[in-house]
Order: sequence, then structure tokens, then C-alpha cells
Amino acid sequence: MEFKTKYYKKDILIVGLGKTGKSIFKFFKNQKVNIFIYDDNYDIIKNKFKSKNFFNEKEKSISDFFTIFVSPGISKNHKLIKKATKQNIRISSDVELFWENQLNRNINQSILGITGTNGKSTIALMISRVLKTQPLGNFGNTILDNLDKKTKHFVIELSSFQLDYIDNFKPNISIISNIKNDHLNYHKTFDNYFKTKINISKNQGKEDFLILNYDDQNIKNYFKKKSNTKAKIIKVSNKSSFSKGIYYKNNNIYDNFFTNKKYSLKESNFLKLNHNQLNYTIAFSALLVLGLEANKVIERLNEFEGLPHRLEFLGKIKKISFYNDSKATNVAATCSAIRSFKKVILIVGGSDKGESFNELNKFSNIITQTYLVGENANKIKKYINRQLPNKVCESLKEALERSYKKSLSSGKLYPILFSPASASFDNYKSFEERGDCFKKLFKDIRKMVA
Repeated sequence: MEFKTKYYKKDILIVGLGKTGKSIFKFFKNQKVNIFIYDDNYDIIKNKFKSKNFFNEKEKSISDFFTIFVSPGISKNHKLIKKATKQNIRISSDVELFWENQLNRNINQSILGITGTNGKSTIALMISRVLKTQPLGNFGNTILDNLDKKTKHFVIELSSFQLDYIDNFKPNISIISNIKNDHLNYHKTFDNYFKTKINISKNQGKEDFLILNYDDQNIKNYFKKKSNTKAKIIKVSNKSSFSKGIYYKNNNIYDNFFTNKKYSLKESNFLKLNHNQLNYTIAFSALLVLGLEANKVIERLNEFEGLPHRLEFLGKIKKISFYNDSKATNVAATCSAIRSFKKVILIVGGSDKGESFNELNKFSNIITQTYLVGENANKIKKYINRQLPNKVCESLKEALERSYKKSLSSGKLYPILFSPASASFDNYKSFEERGDCFKKLFKDIRKMVA
């Protein structure tokens, strides 16, 4: 059946009119499809779309729709989604629409799908830069707006929200960087979240590749069972050695999957951080799958210096190093950042996501002082009060100034790490805005003491 006939003259509903929802609307706009739209924030959309496209439950039944397309982050508890689920109405996403379109056009382009709780944006960008293309999906560049891109490879970063509604989507190469507690306010349990993440590999066949972080015990345990995937597994690590895998050790990459060779890497600030060693090895592995020559891959990857707000080194003030890790929106990301230090002063807190902060207590030998900010500051205090020295602050400015004074007065000049382990929506529109605020505060201190 031709793709265009699947939705031909059918009623579809798009729930959520953010970037993704708008891209789905644009995709269908010139097709003979009856498009209806819904967004909780009616005021935002009323002047941008024709009223005939608005869905009103009093005028039309949810059961009339052939498919409902959901934007990432729309809760399963949303009234329309609950009704659709109850009535067995098909719920889909832009990712699935992209896949259907690819099948219909029969274009020979490889698809790399990247997911994980942390690191997926960094990995997506590293791979994209080597391939001279643009990362799509959760990275911020919508998939459907880039369908006609002249590229041999689609590099797609996939969130748990996007993977929640996968039916047939199948990457040639799937990457799972790690799976830790996150988005529990949406998925309710870790088990639900985990199942959503591994959806990335569920349709892969024996001709496809699945690159797995084998330092992640949950991933390792699940994929030990051969029946859980048909794809060829490439085990990746920066802690363990594999006779059949690819791993990082002492600034070398050992490829025991394709070339059976050891490759020496150039020392860099990027590779001093543990999680970046793993990200580098994962990106290297994916590019070898595509047939690129190992030394050329390393040459290109060595140019990568990291992304803003991801354990970003801002500079030093009186020999004290400052790091902006605003992208750390969950506890696992913050723990990963802490592991890169011998001693550190931590600034943590923000908008709550329903997580426990117990894990931070395991780093009492590394964290010398904790400053708590944001709406969940007092919640975090309850988790760490006896294990970690801490102080609740009224603002990020106060936390940073206290951190600087504490590091100076200690005489030890401990580095200062802003890694919130929380979302940003209590005081900021995004983690980028929060990180930019921290960077400005850092510059203010530097000017003040200059």
C-alpha cells in the first residue's frame, strides 16, 4: 500500500503544537488528509491555524480519528490520550511517520538511532560532525522538516517520549548510552522507562547493529539474553576489556570487533572526563559500523570539544576551576559528573522530577560541601542532611558566591561544579537559559576579583 493512501481522506489528530506538532501539521498540509489539532494552550495556536482545524470534543468524537499523533512529553494521563487508549485508537509519533515515509520512498539511507538517559546529544553530535550532517529528533532539529536532506545517513537522537510510540521504526544502528532513573513523573516506574528506551532495538534484524554501554548493569543484564534482540551487539566500555567488543583504556581505544587493533588517542580536556571517554568510544564504534577508516574517524573525533552546559569548563578564578553542567537534569547525570573529580564543591537543585537523591550520599568522599538551590532544595536536604555538609541558598547567585568563598577559605581551592540533578522549570525556560545564567554569574565574580 502506498504511503499517501494510508491517511488518504482520513481524520487525524495532532496533540501538542510545539516544534514537533507543527512539523507533523506541515507534513500533512498538502495531502488529502483531514487534519485536526489540539493544544492545552489554546491562546498560543488560535491565531496561527484555521479554526476548522481545531478539535472540539463537543463537536467531534475521539473515535472518529484514524490516528492520533502525539508530541513528545504529552502525558499518557492527558485526557485525550486516555480516551484514545481506552477506545484502541492508534497513537503514533513523528518518528514512526518518518519511517513510513522512508519505506514509501524506498531511499537507501542508513538510520542511526541514539538513546540513553545521559550522553545521547553528545554522541549524536560527535557522529554527525564526522559524517558532515545534522543530528535530528530530540536534539532539536525536527525529523519531518529534514526529510529531503541530501545525506547518506540520518542521525536521530531519540527520547523516551518518542520511543513510547514506536510500531515499526527500525534503525540500522541503534545506540543505548545508559539507562538510569529519569522522567519518573511521566513513566511512573523505572521499569516502564527502561522498556520504553529499549524499544529502539525491538524491530532490528540480524543485519542491524546494536551498540550497548556494557558498564550499565541494567543494559548488560537485559541483553545477555540473546532472545531480546536479533541485532549484532557491539559491547562498549571504559571500565572493562572485551575479547569481542570495543573499549577505552589509558587513553587508547581497543577495537576487538572490527580491526583487532589498538589506537592511541591525543590527550585532551574532553577525554579527561570519564563519561566522555565512553561517549567517544560509542561514537567511534558507530562510525566503524558505517565502514569509515578508524584513523580518519579518530582524527575527526579529536576535534570535538564537547557541548555547552555538559560539564563545561568555564575557566579559573584564583586557581579555582568552575564547571557548568546545567544539562544534568537527573541524579544519574550529576553522579556521572561527580566521578570526574577527586574533590569538588557541588551546587545542586532545581525543578523536581520525582527522583530520590540518595545516590549523592555515595560521594561523601568527593563532595566537600553542597549548596542547594531551587524548588526542591529542602527535599534534597532531607536525603543528604546527615551524609553531606549542605546549605540551602535563596538563589544561584548566593550559591555560587558561597561556593567561591568556601573554596578560597579552605585553602584547598576545590573546583566548583554546578550540576543540578533536576529540571530547570522552577526559574528558567530551559537548561540552556539556566546554564547561561550560571556562566554570567561566573563572569561577574571574575570581574569583581580582577
